[in-house]
Amino acid sequence: MGLIACGTTALLLTLCRVTAVQLTAEQPAAIGAVVIRASSTTPATTATSTTTSTVVPSTTTSTTTATRTYASSAELPDGGPIPVQGTGQYHVVPGTSGVVGDGPLRSYVVEVEDGVQVDERAFADVVQQTLEDPRGWTRGGEVAFQRVAGGPASLRVRLTSQNTARAVCGFEIPVDVSCRVGGVVHLSAARWVRGAVAYDGDLVNYRRYVITHEVGHALGHGHRPCEVDGGLAPVMMQQTFSTSNDEIGRITAGVPQGALIPSDGRTCLPNPWPFP
Repeated sequence: MGLIACGTTALLLTLCRVTAVQLTAEQPAAIGAVVIRASSTTPATTATSTTTSTVVPSTTTSTTTATRTYASSAELPDGGPIPVQGTGQYHVVPGTSGVVGDGPLRSYVVEVEDGVQVDERAFADVVQQTLEDPRGWTRGGEVAFQRVAGGPASLRVRLTSQNTARAVCGFEIPVDVSCRVGGVVHLSAARWVRGAVAYDGDLVNYRRYVITHEVGHALGHGHRPCEVDGGLAPVMMQQTFSTSNDEIGRITAGVPQGALIPSDGRTCLPNPWPFP
């Protein structure tokens, strides 16, 4: 009835339109109030009024990612699950290569400890690619490498579970490490998965480093300190511990490492190659 009446009288029409707006509009906030629409992506609607206005300010959100601070560079970094236990027995990962390099030939096989769950082909590929890289040991004419499918070999490169590596390589310094025992290189599966603090999450280059470092021992190379502050670390520096001479000295105190590491304040950059 009210709407029909509005159609006959101009004055009442105006009053009706005002009433209709009042009936359908959202109740305005009090003057000076702040309305925050959390997690809303709907744009605000501006209503025109002769008496009041509602201001809906935009909101800004930020996300802070916490970064862990390690007490020592030798700590095992956070990361995915690691192969803790194997059987102590090994099997060969199939694959062969031609001879790479001009020096005396060293044949090698790639092996994985039984019970270690890993992409074995990918592991073997990284080993082979690293030993064949022109920045590696073959560059100086010191050695040539050839991967063989099994049987007798000059070198056996093994991926070894955490507990087996601790038993074989020692755990007197309570740090997960890889090692070379005779003609066998044991690469710690814990380090293969997690890397080292010094490499700051760069697993590709850490894996290259640990292969080259341990094979370097098999070729007769000993440990070396950081020689140029701010320069690239020698590949035979114990970068799994640190790239700081002072920190390596603290970590290995009382446990001979076959080299004198001076406390001279020098810190190097991580480096996986003998001829970078």
